[in-house]
Amino acid sequence: ASISLWTVVAAVQAVERSVDAHAERLLNLERRTVTTEKKYFDCEKTVVDFGNQLESKLAVLGTLIQEYGQLQRRLENMENLLKNRNFWILRLPPGGEAPAVFESNAAYFSAQERENLEEWQRELYKNVLRGKNESLISLDDAISKPDLLSRLQRGEAPCNGDGAASREIPAEPSA
Repeated sequence: ASISLWTVVAAVQAVERSVDAHAERLLNLERRTVTTEKKYFDCEKTVVDFGNQLESKLAVLGTLIQEYGQLQRRLENMENLLKNRNFWILRLPPGGEAPAVFESNAAYFSAQERENLEEWQRELYKNVLRGKNESLISLDDAISKPDLLSRLQRGEAPCNGDGAASREIPAEPSA
């Protein structure tokens, strides 16, 4: 049982070809694995980016819902004012007087009386008037404000020397 040298050489060459073919397939699988891993990591990155974008969009949506609620409450307040016929809040007649029912809600000083007040008393008076008129001020500049409110917001004196008592503006409705 002797095997010829050529038979052994042919068998070795066949094994080498088989090993080379398997090595080629192994390298091909390795390349495909690397490519797949890159795609997988890109997908993970995309998922993370999408999650971050979704979080920011949800935060914006939350803010919009909150602002919508505030606008809805303001609209309901305006509807209640209109329903209760508190039209004086929306617009006072130009140069006209406010209804007498509200005159007892505020104290007005003449120019001379105001000059006699100390600085801290003037500030207190302004702050009290601002506090009483907060609901009017919150209606924004789109709605005409009484002259007194406009002057207070600009930091001017509540009276302009032409007899503030003759043009009293109510602080808040009593109805």
